[in-house]
Amino acid sequence: MAKVTTSKEINLIQLDQELGGKGLCIDKNDPLAKVITTADDSNVTQSQLEAAIEAHVAVFTPPTVAEKLAAAGLTIEELKAALA
Repeated sequence: MAKVTTSKEINLIQLDQELGGKGLCIDKNDPLAKVITTADDSNVTQSQLEAAIEAHVAVFTPPTVAEKLAAAGLTIEELKAALA
């Protein structure tokens, strides 16, 4: 398992995609020492993870209305029906 500690801003989904979707985990309990590890079955090496984090520029997009509703367990259709 590869493991890197960083203070960089990390978009974990984006970083995982940059590494080929092998699976990553992050511990953000300390914002200045985020611990990023590969999933148990990942074949990403320590040097690959280090290089990817070094090159990573986190991009965050605001969630859509549908994504916000999904986080609350609703669909747009359910909201429309509730408001009708």
